[in-house]
Amino acid sequence: MAEAAKCTVIFETKETMKQNIFLFLVFVLVSQATGALAQPAVQDSVLIKTVDALNRTIDRAVTSKDSKILQKHYGEDFVFTHGTGLIDSKSSWLESVKKNKGYASREHDSTIVELHKDIAIVIGKLTVGRLEAAKDGTMKYSLRYVRVFVLRKKNWEMISHRTLEEWHHD
Repeated sequence: MAEAAKCTVIFETKETMKQNIFLFLVFVLVSQATGALAQPAVQDSVLIKTVDALNRTIDRAVTSKDSKILQKHYGEDFVFTHGTGLIDSKSSWLESVKKNKGYASREHDSTIVELHKDIAIVIGKLTVGRLEAAKDGTMKYSLRYVRVFVLRKKNWEMISHRTLEEWHHD
């Protein structure tokens, strides 16, 4: 019965998702073959923890509308692909955060950080609590995502967020 109440919303067809995953894997394989993203033999656990902590800090900054942190850690070339298909740039996303009535919480679960020299790929689940109910009456939703960070001038910047799946809670 609980499964029936859970509403899963997937905005890409399975075929499109398979194509996107295939293209991503081809990109990684080609990049590794050319040495552009060659992964070190032993990943630096301190760096993994740093990127994971930054990923969480960014979402806490969205909740508190801390523009200083957000300006610093979203790259100028940031692209946010929402589960609805809406695409935001850095400026449009930050404007949305500023105007939004706000989030009660944005908490991560099951994150995996994969390092490739100056690039970090973060895969995880984000649960978002709203301050006000959505049009459908829900106060909370979750999503699975892939995020890409790049190290520029000793600063990790998020350059991409892609929501893969989204579902709303009762």
